[in-house]
Amino acid sequence: MTVFEIIGSILLIITCVLITIAVLLQSSKADGISALGGKGAAGLKADAKSMDAKLARITKVLAVVFFVVTLAVYAVSIYF
Repeated sequence: MTVFEIIGSILLIITCVLITIAVLLQSSKADGISALGGKGAAGLKADAKSMDAKLARITKVLAVVFFVVTLAVYAVSIYF
């Protein structure tokens, strides 16, 4: 493994963990894991919606980062 592959692998692991956290923190109709953060059914709806929007945006950005890093690591492993 080259240095670029090792750095890419570390970035992939970090991105995977962050995606998992972002998805788990998003509220659902059942108020699953998000209830642990103090935002249960009694929380403010406007605050919850804005937080869900931020988490959805973060999840999308992290997914794009994940795919770009994956393709970069693949390209480095083939061509270098």
